[in-house]
Amino acid sequence: MGITGLSDYIVYTESLTRQFKTTTAVDNLDLKVRRGEIFGLIGSDGAGKTTTIKMLCGLLKPTSGIIFIDGHNVEEEPDAVRSAIGYMSQNFTLYMDMSVEENINFVADLRGIEEEDRQRQKKRLLRFSRMEPFRDRRAGALSGGMKKKLALSCSLIHRPEVLILDEPTTAVDPVSRSELWRILYEFIVQGITIIISTPYMDEAERCHRVALMQEGMVIACDTPENLKKMINKNVYSFKTKNTNRTCKILREGLDVNGQIYGDRIRIHLDDHGREIHRIEKALADRGHIMEECLKVLPNMDDVYMSLIEGDQNGYSKEESWIPFNLPKICEDTIIVSDITKKFGDFTAVESVSFDVKAGTVFGLLGPNGAGKTTIIKMLCGLLSPTSGGAIVAGYDIVTRPRMVKSKIGYMSQLFSLYPDLTVEQNLDLYGSIYEIDRRERKLRKEWVIELAGLKGKEKFLTSGLAGGWKQKLALGCAVMHQPALLFLDEPTSGVDPVARMEFWDIIHRFSEEGITTLVTTHFMDEAERCGILGLMNEGRLIAMGAPNSLKQDLPIPFYEISTPSVLETYDKLVSIDFEYQPSLFGDKIHITTGDSGQELKIEDIRSRGVVVDDLVKISPSLEDVFNYHVMFRI
Repeated sequence: MGITGLSDYIVYTESLTRQFKTTTAVDNLDLKVRRGEIFGLIGSDGAGKTTTIKMLCGLLKPTSGIIFIDGHNVEEEPDAVRSAIGYMSQNFTLYMDMSVEENINFVADLRGIEEEDRQRQKKRLLRFSRMEPFRDRRAGALSGGMKKKLALSCSLIHRPEVLILDEPTTAVDPVSRSELWRILYEFIVQGITIIISTPYMDEAERCHRVALMQEGMVIACDTPENLKKMINKNVYSFKTKNTNRTCKILREGLDVNGQIYGDRIRIHLDDHGREIHRIEKALADRGHIMEECLKVLPNMDDVYMSLIEGDQNGYSKEESWIPFNLPKICEDTIIVSDITKKFGDFTAVESVSFDVKAGTVFGLLGPNGAGKTTIIKMLCGLLSPTSGGAIVAGYDIVTRPRMVKSKIGYMSQLFSLYPDLTVEQNLDLYGSIYEIDRRERKLRKEWVIELAGLKGKEKFLTSGLAGGWKQKLALGCAVMHQPALLFLDEPTSGVDPVARMEFWDIIHRFSEEGITTLVTTHFMDEAERCGILGLMNEGRLIAMGAPNSLKQDLPIPFYEISTPSVLETYDKLVSIDFEYQPSLFGDKIHITTGDSGQELKIEDIRSRGVVVDDLVKISPSLEDVFNYHVMFRI
């Protein structure tokens, strides 16, 4: 083949380029993926991830460059390449009127798989995906997570050498996401190579190597551990009495970008200990005391944000960031009392109660079908509760739903925009719906356009905007009428990491101005950014508190395992009757002994035939907290 070292890699690209008229989507991309590894593609909207994946699969012809998959040239040997790969797109194809088994059989027929091999592989896939009890259920009747698992099973039915996945876990709840990754690791153990693009930074931690992409180019490529070593700043985390006000002082008075994670603030500094003392004194002089200040290890969010260029915030440093006065309402903006919603015999929400104080960012985290969206729709006056009730912005949701609607902003999962209207036309429409007079409407339109970064794009159709722009435009539309509360239903699903970071900065700026936000999310790193977090499962609120408090209040110990062979060790632990409830975190494994709460020693693990280098007790992650409440408390 004439290419040095090609035999060392199962996926090999050289100078791969794709142009669309005057736009270069992928620019001289060199990728070298080893057999049996999970290789991640990370980047913002427009970074070139999906274009790269389509070229790897032979669905898009490169403008220039070469691609080899398992030793076959993608352009010259398309049939051999199709046999070697499995592909799952963002908009995966299932036949909704067919059953689970019929969907798998249909793909097996297309692949020409013999009956004996088909039955053997289908049995394994249904077992790995835990879909065996649902093999006769129509695909259209499955939950979002189950549909993803079925699509993944269809991609694996012919036992490919390389599995290529384009954001397979987007819009999937934490439980289903964990199950999808468990399936992937089962197949990695058997030698399949996986290339995956993802907007989740915690998933980047689980890859053997990661390529960070921007503007069609790879700006860094290495293991997550080595990428973290590239950060040339120290990362500090601390608590303070008023996180929102402290962040405002950091940003506007001290030129330091503070990121809120629950009840803590995270900052990056160039110093080796000196600068943190200056900031501590400057905050104290303004009446804000830093508590529990710790130097912490960087995460993949820190890596990505440190490598991309420019200031991502773009905020005005004016004292009045929002160009209108917010209404004054009572301290408790939301009071929910034993609210229940039934649809026939199905109970979507069961006896849920909580209070939310003004200016709080309150998050609801839970799997699909947990009842999060139903709660939001009831609090917005869009659904009537079966029993119980709530007071929102001082008004009863049952007796005065129209007054509730006038005091809130609502942003649904679909962004509530009209795709065939331009940016400006969408804003005009919302301005007229909210009956804002022309002079005031002009001021607020300009503010939303600035907020969304859409200056110069006022005449663009909304359908042609990138996800991050749509998201911020929809948020701006939701607050044009001066609401006291914002209800955001999975607002960042499918949006890239940079846009998500910007979006959450805006939410915390709103919080500084007194706007209360109730948000549902599937992202663990976003859940960390909420002031108060409610965990939901099967319609019930199973835990509530600040993210760090939820971690500290767990009654059972969690441990982290270091091992020379992560996947093999994980596979072995999973097979031990789920005794240790293993979860993968990058190149480590988290385990717990469950409700027994017994102390665990490294000898206990080794005696079961598991290879372990080290076992240390750790503070649980938020995902550990969620899994504990779902697995052991229900």
